[in-house]
Amino acid sequence: MDSNNYQIFYYSLHHLIDGKDLYLLYPAEYGDHYHYAPTFAALFAPIFALPFSVGLFLWHLLFTAVWVYAVYRMPLTHNQKVVAYWFSMQELFTSLVNSQTNPLIAALSLFTFISFEKRQPFWAAFFIIVGFNIKIYSLVAAALFLLYPQKFRFLAYLLLWGVVLGLLPLLFTSPDQLVWQYENWVRQLLLKSDYDKWANTSIHKLVHLTISPDISTSTIIGVGVVLFCTVYRRVQVYSEHWFKMLLLASALIFQVIFNPVAESPTYIIAVTGVMIWWFYCPKTWLDRALLISCLILTVLSPSDIFPRFLRQLLVTPYALKALPCVLIWFRLLYLMHTIKSVPASPAMELVDNPS
Repeated sequence: MDSNNYQIFYYSLHHLIDGKDLYLLYPAEYGDHYHYAPTFAALFAPIFALPFSVGLFLWHLLFTAVWVYAVYRMPLTHNQKVVAYWFSMQELFTSLVNSQTNPLIAALSLFTFISFEKRQPFWAAFFIIVGFNIKIYSLVAAALFLLYPQKFRFLAYLLLWGVVLGLLPLLFTSPDQLVWQYENWVRQLLLKSDYDKWANTSIHKLVHLTISPDISTSTIIGVGVVLFCTVYRRVQVYSEHWFKMLLLASALIFQVIFNPVAESPTYIIAVTGVMIWWFYCPKTWLDRALLISCLILTVLSPSDIFPRFLRQLLVTPYALKALPCVLIWFRLLYLMHTIKSVPASPAMELVDNPS
């Protein structure tokens, strides 16, 4: 079984050990570039060291299991978890069929939230740094730390894990080689961030299509960050469970829709956030319409259930897969600014003891 994405991951360990530039093209081995931190190759060395077919099988099994377990550990009712699993199943499949890391990124954000809830900043910092070394935009989940005590301890642990995991590749390479690899990584990130602005499925393409193609990526992200941070003005509800859950949902959706090179398989992260939003929104006719649009355009549009001609004619050219998640994110911000409380639910009783 071939998988170009997994081939990129698989050969990264060999290139690290052999002292080759991780970020060059190796057309004899795979297409595209390696975009991850050197730590990524070292972190998953136990899998990449296995025969290719065995490692590929474990890769899919691991990331499916981690996402399922993360949702299971969330303070949600049994029925809510079942809804989340069924609603997200197709999106999970879309990511896994491409051998993507996105289910793990979604799970790491959930584990970060759970660690904060259990007053474990050490592990919250660990999950954040692991995510950063896979996909840097997973750092958005760190925004949760402002809602919890032990803020300085969390930042100290963040620095500690950053150093520990940053030096992990020294198990396979020399210090000079590692510094060189990190320089190459930064250079590759800058090249990737300058990727063709039309070849993405995010708010960037929507803005370029509907407003102006001349609006820069940094401007769109900057506006998004400002809007994301406006909810912090509501200091009086920081301790409210619903506010924390909605901020988690916002972080999950944000890291996809504002990613200038977001692809269809990344949306398992955003859809995980959509599910959390749905469990805490008022469920008005607008909320229901947004959820249905997310199911149709975001979840089902890449599948065979969706008419192919509509996908080719409308969904892909106009980034309609991103549209429901973008609208839900703005709806979520509105709710976080205006809601004073939400009705108590059985899920809230699970906060201190997640099932």
